[in-house]
Amino acid sequence: MSREFQKISQHIDTLKFHYYIASSVEDTVFHLYNQKVDEMIVLKKEAQQAKNDYADTKSIKHFFKDDNSFNVMPTSISGFSVVIFNNDISIALRKSKNKVNNSPILKVEFRAEFLARKGYRKCVDIVNNFVSSHLIDDYKIKISEIHLATDIQGYNFTPLDFYRVKTRSRNSQTHEEETDYSKASSYGGLTTFSGFSFGGGDYHLRVYNKTLEINKFKNKSFAKTLLWDNKTNFDDESKVWRIEIQIRRAKLKKMSNSDNSSMDDYANILNGIPSLWAKAMQDFSIKDISDSQTFDLLRGYRTLKNGTDKALTKSAIYGIFKRSDNLPFWNVLSKWNNYEGSAINTAFAVPNSGSFDYVVNSIKSLYSTMGKHYGSISTKTLMTAFSDANTQNLEKKQVSLLEDSFNKQIDWFERIDEMVSNGVCAVPSYKHLESEIFQTLVKCDNHIKDTSFSHAIIDRIEARAVFASDKKSVVHVRDKEYLEKLIQKVSA
Repeated sequence: MSREFQKISQHIDTLKFHYYIASSVEDTVFHLYNQKVDEMIVLKKEAQQAKNDYADTKSIKHFFKDDNSFNVMPTSISGFSVVIFNNDISIALRKSKNKVNNSPILKVEFRAEFLARKGYRKCVDIVNNFVSSHLIDDYKIKISEIHLATDIQGYNFTPLDFYRVKTRSRNSQTHEEETDYSKASSYGGLTTFSGFSFGGGDYHLRVYNKTLEINKFKNKSFAKTLLWDNKTNFDDESKVWRIEIQIRRAKLKKMSNSDNSSMDDYANILNGIPSLWAKAMQDFSIKDISDSQTFDLLRGYRTLKNGTDKALTKSAIYGIFKRSDNLPFWNVLSKWNNYEGSAINTAFAVPNSGSFDYVVNSIKSLYSTMGKHYGSISTKTLMTAFSDANTQNLEKKQVSLLEDSFNKQIDWFERIDEMVSNGVCAVPSYKHLESEIFQTLVKCDNHIKDTSFSHAIIDRIEARAVFASDKKSVVHVRDKEYLEKLIQKVSA
């Protein structure tokens, strides 16, 4: 059953806090906390001795003063003394020898059902009140992990969408669910596509069939009850797909919000969720690429009109993504519960500018390697080395050695532009340096055998020129003379 695209729910699905002792904590409060941990450790040892009907260890229930009950686990996690849990949260506690400590004393993980039932702000208030009342009342919070989730209907993802994703991440995989072939109503594959993921542990995109997950794991059905059933636009007969972004503290520490304060701050994160989500929708995007072109990307080649196959180069793939807009519904996703996010900056490491010391060291290395490989460092050997390197680059990357080097230079300028526009850093005179490099690109002589430039390099330079004009900068490469000469080089 098809229907128009709808956002059913946007919510926090996972939340993990680290609590640190504040430097201002009083001695009595600090000692009372350690005494409480000692009490939990005694119960932990008791749990290790207790056995259930199957001779396995079991947890011990403990009641706090206001009837808050937790189970004390017989085991703990690395770095912590004891773990307690209930249906809403789990808390790992660590006994601390002194007040001055860079390690967290508490690690709290919120249950997804708790967050769905109460909403994250209410959950945070409940947990902070419990920590203040029963454990320690002078602390600093760092968010160690947060998952932002959006549930949608009206668009059913397919394996082709995996190849339409544009991201800087190299880690990716598709997910399939095994199908019981004996119960299949029609012939076909033995697996059902259930989603895909991109990114590493610190910054991760997951797209998966939430309806399929609920059917397989009944304990996940709270999503339907708490998040979907009360929504007027929810269709019980249509699949629900979840788009989930996982962000850990290692990534959050590298971000700053619009007033340049760190997203490592607990309050900034909770107040900046629309901004975090909007940034993720830019960092991970799905392009509106036709099925035909997507199949080409999947296979790594395209079939020409004469029936021959031509491998897709990196430049060709870059061009396909560059010319494609996002899928229409992906742009709709960028708002978080109808709130617009403000800009979030990534604090990149500032790229090193060209230094003559690097040039000298590179030349030393070049001569040394040439001597070992060719037995000579003559002018003829030097040109042979460049020619061989160019041939190898063409075979591996399908672009000439010179074009590859210019692409890396453009990458450097793009990173500088992003940082400058976000106020992260200032690199004096880099626009002048860019102009000089682009003029070199146009004027360079063809001393290396089979040196050529692709149309992709023109696209990149034109894109840089448009970007510069939008920013009201002066980039000489925008002069028609340079572009016309470069086009003549490509045509030749």
